[in-house]
Amino acid sequence: MSAALLRRGLELLAASEAPQAPPNPAKPSGAPKKRARKAQATQAQKLRNSAKGKVPKSALAEYQKRECRDHLRLNLNFMTSTRSTLAESVTQKILLQNRGRKACDRPVVRTTTTKKTGGTVFTEEDFRKFQQEYFGS
Repeated sequence: MSAALLRRGLELLAASEAPQAPPNPAKPSGAPKKRARKAQATQAQKLRNSAKGKVPKSALAEYQKRECRDHLRLNLNFMTSTRSTLAESVTQKILLQNRGRKACDRPVVRTTTTKKTGGTVFTEEDFRKFQQEYFGS
């Protein structure tokens, strides 16, 4: 909210909630009426918006309109009152349909790899042959 809008709203609140002065029977005539009329005119110019016919809105009303409301209680009542008895396969299909394509949305699939406990590919004869060729003995 801009500072100008806030100031304008506060001026409106101050004007609407200002206590009304009781009528005073002994009013001096002349200059005070002019001053009061001039003050009202300047205040009206301050409150006037740029668009014709627009009335400035109260900052408090704007805040209450845009204020975030807490829907926790309403949502909890709704969630606890309705119980769904769908089959597990149906819920899995729905979850799979709503899952995104990004890697972070995909479930982690763990594959079990079994290590071979077998020996080597080479036989003892191959080792002897390699030893003779390499060392020449």
